[in-house]
Amino acid sequence: MHTSEHRPGDDRRRQVIDLRGPTTPITPTAPAPTPSRQQERPRPPTRLRTPEPGAPAPLVLSAARPQTRIAGRGVLQANLNWRPGVDADLDLGCLVACREGDGTAVQALGDAYGSLTAWPYVSLDQDDRTGASSDGETLRVSLDHAHLFERLLLYVYVYEGAVDFRSLGATVTVSAPGQQDVRIDLDDSPTGATACAIALVRPAVDGLSLRREVRWFRPTPELWLHQQIDAAYGFGFEWVYATKGER
Repeated sequence: MHTSEHRPGDDRRRQVIDLRGPTTPITPTAPAPTPSRQQERPRPPTRLRTPEPGAPAPLVLSAARPQTRIAGRGVLQANLNWRPGVDADLDLGCLVACREGDGTAVQALGDAYGSLTAWPYVSLDQDDRTGASSDGETLRVSLDHAHLFERLLLYVYVYEGAVDFRSLGATVTVSAPGQQDVRIDLDDSPTGATACAIALVRPAVDGLSLRREVRWFRPTPELWLHQQIDAAYGFGFEWVYATKGER
């Protein structure tokens, strides 16, 4: 895995896991400046995942009701969508920790799209760079291999564009065969928060438990966003700097 230079005009720190083996932890040498706020524009309505005809309304997880259970077999899907037309590249990702002690991050940065049919049995479908895709971005988890997981952490961060989540109307919809859809709204972002730990997934009897986290993170001089999320949940990965190619 290689590192590259900063993207012109954008000094944010972005990370991928260093898979080359144990290294000395990397400490940023300079703060990640907050980009200038762009001129406010009218906000289009939030684009939500359309339920199947006749399907019940999604269960909305909140601080008052943060947890539910996903049972059965097949594929769990976690879909991220946000308002179309906003200048933001959001990236959905998943930190994976397995019972045998191995782990990884599934995310677009670093082309770490994972696999649904081989380890880590978690995959990301695409990198929506502009929000223009009606399908957004979707993580898929094999429920047939749920027994291998110790925990999964769904997260999202602003790769480029918006200064925080307040105007983005971001929402995550979790679905599984034969289950009521579950929705988590990312609508309480504090000023300057550019990353969010969305939900924690753990094995449970006959399936997985899904707990809403919605824990926000701001850039700091000491730790990159990925490092902050990792440290908050104790995954213990090593991270190196990386960027995407041009759109």
